[in-house]
Amino acid sequence: MPLDARVLTCIHRLWRQGAIAAVAVLASMTATTTAWSDGQWQRTVFVGSLTEASWEQAIDPLQVKFAGSGLVGAGLGWDRPLGSGPLRYGFEGQVVKHFGKQDHLEFNLPLLLRYSKDQKRPLGFSGAAFGLGLSYATEIPQVEVDRSGASQRLYFYWLAEVEFATRPPNAYAYFRLHHRSDGFGVFDINSGSTALVLGWRKRL
Repeated sequence: MPLDARVLTCIHRLWRQGAIAAVAVLASMTATTTAWSDGQWQRTVFVGSLTEASWEQAIDPLQVKFAGSGLVGAGLGWDRPLGSGPLRYGFEGQVVKHFGKQDHLEFNLPLLLRYSKDQKRPLGFSGAAFGLGLSYATEIPQVEVDRSGASQRLYFYWLAEVEFATRPPNAYAYFRLHHRSDGFGVFDINSGSTALVLGWRKRL
């Protein structure tokens, strides 16, 4: 087997095993009564623009190219402290409406790991998060077809974000990468998309 094929096979296996392990661990932790009682609900709204770039290119101002298509979404999330430190874990359910080149609905359910910092100064850095789960589109996304030649409705979904405090208490603004992915070949069709998103979150 060529070296490149071995590397891709290894990445594929690690991605799949890591995703399964993360889902299993977080799901088992959130299933306990104690976990639910210690948790906190939050609501969020966000708006973003789809890119024609990979996620690495999407964060590079010199390489990013926008696809002429946008999204607006809302979500309800829950998380709780992980031990006594600054980490929290939980989930966020999202409903997303696309407009522009595509007009379908998208449903995402990522499990999240969040670093949370007590920040009182408005627009001061207050945290960062990574989430991994599944994404379902009611139609095959045209932006993904334009990028890769094909796509499908069900893919992995991940998000990465940085968060900033705002003047109202327990409210935060954030910048997020919103990414659908085949997961290094876990899904048959190699495609995906990345959006740059601005959002607002309020802890309830």
